[in-house]
Amino acid sequence: MALMDNIPGWKVFSAGIGVAALCVVGYFVYVWFIAEPNDLKPLQEAAADHALDQLADEYVAKVRVEGPQNVVVMPVHGDTTNTQIRAKVISRLKQIEGVSADVPRSPTLEQRAGALVRGLISKDEDQTQDPQAVFEDAGESDEVLTVSVHQNWSGADSGIFTIDVYRIVRDDSPERQARVLDTKRIKGLSGTARPGDEPEETGPGFWSHTGAFLWRMLVVLAATAILPFLSWPLAKAAFRTDSNAANAGLLFGLTLLDLVVLFALAGFAFTTTAVVSAGILLPVALIYNLRMLNFIEEQ
Repeated sequence: MALMDNIPGWKVFSAGIGVAALCVVGYFVYVWFIAEPNDLKPLQEAAADHALDQLADEYVAKVRVEGPQNVVVMPVHGDTTNTQIRAKVISRLKQIEGVSADVPRSPTLEQRAGALVRGLISKDEDQTQDPQAVFEDAGESDEVLTVSVHQNWSGADSGIFTIDVYRIVRDDSPERQARVLDTKRIKGLSGTARPGDEPEETGPGFWSHTGAFLWRMLVVLAATAILPFLSWPLAKAAFRTDSNAANAGLLFGLTLLDLVVLFALAGFAFTTTAVVSAGILLPVALIYNLRMLNFIEEQ
């Protein structure tokens, strides 16, 4: 390692590799633990939104009549989207003023409500639980909502998303009696299957995506090459201070600007392409900016 430290620019390069590795690790931590799942295809997601809008209309009407509602959202039956549908249900309900939606906080509620809904789905009366018992350890809850996916399909230009809705509700009487509402099937449509929802124009194809990537890459490279020259007066002022801190601040500031240009062209979306490109650009920009600042100082 001592031999490699004598290579010009090696320390900066190795530091850039370390920072890039941290950025990649941070990206995967964000995707795996923070970001919501995103497995639905665009037409499927549009159809799901249509179905959930219809479901939300029922809660808007209920809040208008009965006041604020505390809704417990159970796991979605037949969900193959890595819990994306459940996340969308909770997110959509939270958009309604007066509705509080969350996952079950009581293991007893989840166990009893799950058994009750499984009995309803299988039409097995032996598995049916007492609706009142569902809320024994969750007195603050007003309703338990379970969604079962009946159909989730999309073709070339349309999508269908059908769900069965099971609701265990409590009335507003002093006894707070619980009952199971009749199962309701809701169908969401998208694309040509839904009048007025057809796309006005087709999305970009492969060559459009490639062209967009290439021109953005050229802009990033051009910005990286030009920024040190635009900072020439600032660099001269920093050099006159004879301060290592000022020099380092200028170097890392220029490199940060290069990354800002990259993410600005990507709409500040932390996509895989943007993060990988940033990881490649970071060490290259550090070395280039260091060389150019040395050149400016020599002039």
